[in-house]
Amino acid sequence: RWCMMKGVPQDKFLWGGRALAEERYHPIVVEAHMEYIQAGARTITTSNYQAQPSYYRRAFPDDWEARMYKDIAAAARLAVEARARCKAESAVRILGCLPPICETFRPDLFEEFLQREGADGCLEFYRSTAKILLDGGVDVLLGETLNGTREAQLVVDAVRDLPAPLFISINGQLRSLDLVPEPWLAPGVAEWALAAKAAGARLELLGFNCASPEHLLAALEAITDAGLAERLHAAGIQLGAWPNCGNREDLEKTGWSTETSVLFRPRPELRGSGFAGWCHRFRAAGASYCGGCCGSTPTEIRELS
Repeated sequence: RWCMMKGVPQDKFLWGGRALAEERYHPIVVEAHMEYIQAGARTITTSNYQAQPSYYRRAFPDDWEARMYKDIAAAARLAVEARARCKAESAVRILGCLPPICETFRPDLFEEFLQREGADGCLEFYRSTAKILLDGGVDVLLGETLNGTREAQLVVDAVRDLPAPLFISINGQLRSLDLVPEPWLAPGVAEWALAAKAAGARLELLGFNCASPEHLLAALEAITDAGLAERLHAAGIQLGAWPNCGNREDLEKTGWSTETSVLFRPRPELRGSGFAGWCHRFRAAGASYCGGCCGSTPTEIRELS
């Protein structure tokens, strides 16, 4: 989102993914990473969120897979370059993005994709992406904005034997297959995380992201009220929250699509200190990691640091 605010055009197939797919925009990606680091960010995430099969098949039908993996490698390289230029190798961890495999905020489309493509194809995508990111120099693998625990389990299974810590972040709305937000079901996600850790996953963090701060807080409080925050901490799993700073009313009514999405409308009350105030509430509800998702800027991160 920050790259789009800095001049990368929105694309009907890739949304903001032209920042990665077109080399002329790579300097904007590096500059964006650097601005967050200079604002005090302790982690940055590679910019390959849109490098998922459903998007690249539409954008590049003739060579989508080769293009996708090439761009994933570029995302790692650009993040490493930005950190090096800030001389922040010892202070900043790079999170390698493992995105949803089919669209965003659409558990219904994920289930259709899984039935159509099969688990083996999904596992291959996540494993190949993870290996490319690790070869490119990322420090942590991040399953980002996943549609639920079924998709998260695919990530866990795909990277189980890779030598890297794992963060899992679920879309904080916890939408049902009918696209109804159900953040109060977060204790079930926490139980899944505990079971995954017990089964050998290198899971260090369970997060909720890209939802309104109200939904994220509801999810965290449900986990704490169920007595699961202490169990997660004892198992070595921290909690995290990254709110979407946009107006969510349109998304509540429809599913997300790169072709039909409305232009992003930020919520003024989530700027600057307003954003930081919500992060303090997340901390009080058990989160150790706080940061920004769509609509946050280096200004908000500076407020936190």
